[in-house]
Amino acid sequence: MHVEPAIYEYVSTLIENVRNAPEVVLGTSVRAGLALVRAARAWAISYGRNYVVPDDVKTLAVPVLAHRMVLDPEEDFRGTTTEDVVRKVLERVSVPLEPAAR
Repeated sequence: MHVEPAIYEYVSTLIENVRNAPEVVLGTSVRAGLALVRAARAWAISYGRNYVVPDDVKTLAVPVLAHRMVLDPEEDFRGTTTEDVVRKVLERVSVPLEPAAR
């Protein structure tokens, strides 16, 4: 299973941005990033590919990362969810360009 270095960098940036989001008091860890890459690999295999694309990571980021953080109680009171935080980070972080088809 091939994972481009740009995908690893993308996941790392997502994890860092979620961890440092102002709404979060306990953010995602390196293990969360590893879980996201593993899930993206499995997702790619289920679609018959032997490589991961950025959309695999984007599709799985919310279900893999959202339960791995704790919101600031004020944000929770305002109705913010961990899913909202991950979606906001996904909008902010640049997606790597996909290499030519394999």
